Amino acid sequence: MYKLFSTLLITQILLFSAIPLSAQQKDIIYDNHAYEASIRSIQLLPQGNGISDRFAPSVKNIQDRTNLMLEFDDLAQDADYYFVRFIHCNADWTPSDFRPGMFVQGFNEFEIVDFEFSSESKVNYVHYTFPLPTFKKTGNYLAVVYRDRKKEDLVLTRRFMIYENKALVGARVLRSSSVSNRMTHQRIEATVNYGAVRATDPRRDIKVMVRQNQRADKEKSLQPTFLDENQGVLKYQNLGDENDFAGGNEFRFFDLSTINASGRNVGNVYFEDNRPIAKLMTDKRRREGYFQNLDLNGQFYIRDSEGRNTAITAEYVQTRFTLQMPKSRTGIYIIGAFNGWRKNEASRMTYDEESSSYTHQLLLKQGWYNYMYWSADPLDEQEIERNFFETENLYEVFVYFRAMGSRGDELIGYGRVNYNNRR
Repeated sequence: MYKLFSTLLITQILLFSAIPLSAQQKDIIYDNHAYEASIRSIQLLPQGNGISDRFAPSVKNIQDRTNLMLEFDDLAQDADYYFVRFIHCNADWTPSDFRPGMFVQGFNEFEIVDFEFSSESKVNYVHYTFPLPTFKKTGNYLAVVYRDRKKEDLVLTRRFMIYENKALVGARVLRSSSVSNRMTHQRIEATVNYGAVRATDPRRDIKVMVRQNQRADKEKSLQPTFLDENQGVLKYQNLGDENDFAGGNEFRFFDLSTINASGRNVGNVYFEDNRPIAKLMTDKRRREGYFQNLDLNGQFYIRDSEGRNTAITAEYVQTRFTLQMPKSRTGIYIIGAFNGWRKNEASRMTYDEESSSYTHQLLLKQGWYNYMYWSADPLDEQEIERNFFETENLYEVFVYFRAMGSRGDELIGYGRVNYNNRR
């Protein structure tokens, strides 16, 4: 079965790559997205050597000299000609009206010239790295990678933010004000001191967004509940459920940093046709309650504990997931930062009647991974993972401002709250 799956996967990638470029419909998506099956392990991270840098948000102070670094693999034999351009976006991720010359230094087309070929790995790939350029304006940005200077031949898109501290941001996490949600949800309160900017109508000109664990599908716009124009202060302290986020549970995880032994939560690692296969421990619904694990808030980092250079020595491993539970009415999906939290056919599990379990297999690069199971049925989702107020979660607060007559939203303030942090 594994041999058949491996053969089919490789065949699909080769067939996809063989389709004429003109035949591929690639409409731009203003989100983290790979447009080709061979593009894997995409990360846009602060430049640094620490482990925490490997799963930090793609957010940078405009005055910070440390670059954001884009990295990705192409499961190919030879290197390709890839280019990057940038799109400035509003708070809602629609394109702003700022011209490229207003927000980026130089011409808005950059060639990716740093790449390395995989070494010692069973699956051939090319690893690309690209340090982002200097930006002249704050706000939301979309990095767009394309092939051979053909902007319509999209390869990947990746979100990031550039901010400055014109507005001071304070935030805290409290229990939900709703009696039914007090044990399961976390309520965000924020205070913004905007005195350094000239806001004609602060309630309209300033927008505050909050996201949980770097997830675009866990993002909310907060509405102000108090305004002091004399002091230049806005408060967001809604006592309804508008500021509530489901707490969730600590993420499930597994360690694939070695393929010569079974890492944590890996039941078995073996080779078939000289390709590594990992079978994870069987997962079950979390009926026991809150799991106090030390997790990465849904992120992942690439690591080959036996290799000299993880970026090019790490293997791509066929990784088999199993979730034991009754059949769902809506289907079960595996999601995490590694697949952009996408609920699609690539992440949808298959139900096995004989074992009363859901199974799925993903091709993943060696490393440490967080993940969770998701169902469109709220009852299934609550039973599988459950929600708790005590769960550790990272919240980011983004403060956007559009001056009168401006062409788009700028990011004038940024803050983080790592609730119940145990690192």
